[in-house]
Formats: sequence, structure tokens, C-alpha cells
Amino acid sequence: MNEAKLKQLFISSLRRGHIYNNQIFPVSERFDKEVRIKEEGYFGKFDLVISIINRRDDSNIKFDSVEAYDNYSNLLMRTNLITELARNEKCRADWITFFPIEIKSDDDVLDRRLANQVLDAILSFGRSVILLDERHSNRAVKRGILQLIPATWIGYTGNDDYFEILSVFDRLITNSFFSMSKTTLAKLLARGGLENENRVDRIQRCLDTVQRIIQKLAFNQLNSENLGITQEETEFIQSLAMHKAASFPSKKRLMELISETSNSKITEYF
Repeated sequence: MNEAKLKQLFISSLRRGHIYNNQIFPVSERFDKEVRIKEEGYFGKFDLVISIINRRDDSNIKFDSVEAYDNYSNLLMRTNLITELARNEKCRADWITFFPIEIKSDDDVLDRRLANQVLDAILSFGRSVILLDERHSNRAVKRGILQLIPATWIGYTGNDDYFEILSVFDRLITNSFFSMSKTTLAKLLARGGLENENRVDRIQRCLDTVQRIIQKLAFNQLNSENLGITQEETEFIQSLAMHKAASFPSKKRLMELISETSNSKITEYF
């Protein structure tokens, strides 16, 4: 079938609770109040974007699991994306979960574009969901590719509006693409001549802050009216700008590097 038909069947399946092995999407009497379905969501970048609102009374911030920590980190990284919906729905920001869905009907070809679409979903929302038509679904299962791509896979059964969750990638990507362990950082800095452990702690905190700011800018760049930068982070950026070493002459360093390596002999590498 074509993509439009598959999309409508899946929306019907969501509303009627016709998804086997459903570990993701809630089915209850409050479905229409708790789930938002947007076609061609996020500026038309994704076929579907599903927003789930999980209302609860507990307002305490508890880092009692890896999942909880990732959820709170995700809120800090993707502030604009989440708070915009929270304002519209008059709910708390930490109640919201987004699921970007890429739909592949049997009329579509699975090619290298799928990897780019998964990456776009992860960078935008922290997770990716791929919805496959019946033939694509059977092939994906037989060829064992479900575990090779960091995405949750949903397949059409071929029966009415029934779907099945084939595989779940239950990790929420927040900052793991760029993170570095303290031990690794300390070793690298020690090789460069910095061996003061207390200073390594301070350097790591500074690098973590820089990383968080860069990610906020990357994740929220489409909503330029509010990038989610806090007052403390603004002051941190200003302090970096005041530092004499904030600007490094790349052209000069390139010339030095070329000069340093221009007379290298092959025997120097043995």
C-alpha cells in the first residue's frame, strides 16, 4: 500500500489499541487527552510525531535510574521543543515524551536515506521509531537488521489495522555522542603536562558546560526566539569571551603544523 494509507492505518491502530507487544504507546480512556498525533511534524521533517503526556503527582526530581537521569537531561537539552508543547497543553514539561516516526510503505525503497532519517530523529528528539509495511517488516525480521540500527521498529501485520512492535531501542540519546569520562580526560591532560587532579575536575566541569551549551544551540536552533540558555550559562560564555586564549589563530597553527611535519623521515615512525 502507499504511505498515506499505511499512516492512517497506524493512527487507527493507536486509537483502538491494536498494537501487539505494545510497550510504548498508552491505551486508556484518556487517550485523546494524553496523546497528540501530528502528521508531517517538526516542520515537515518527520512523517508522524507522537507526543505522549504522562500525568503524575510526584514533582520531585529523582535521579533514581539511568532512564530518569536521561529524561531530565533530555529536558535540559531540548528545552524549547518540550516547553512549547507544555505551554499549549497546560502541563508540566517533565510529563512529555516525543516519538518521531518514519514510515516506509512497501512502495518505498529502503536505502541509505534511512540512516540519515534515524540520525535526524535522534538529534531532534533523542530517539527514533521506524514503521514498516508488511513486506518490509518480514524482510527486516528475516535478515536480522532490527538490532543494527538504534531505533524502535514497528511492523504492519497485514491484518486490518493491526501492527506489532518488533524491536525496542529503549535508550534516550541525550549527550552520549560527545561525552568523555573523567579518567580518559585526566590521562589525556597528563600527557599534555597537566597532572593536577583538582584542576582536571575543574576542566571537566568547564568542558561539560561548553558541551551542554553547544547541544542546546544545536537542538533548539529552529526556535531562535528562545535557545534555552540560562543566565549562568550566559555568564559563562561571557567569561570565555573575555579570556585572552578564547581565540586561537588557526592559520598560524596550520603553518606551524605543516612546518613541523615537512621534513619528517619515514624512519621516524619506527
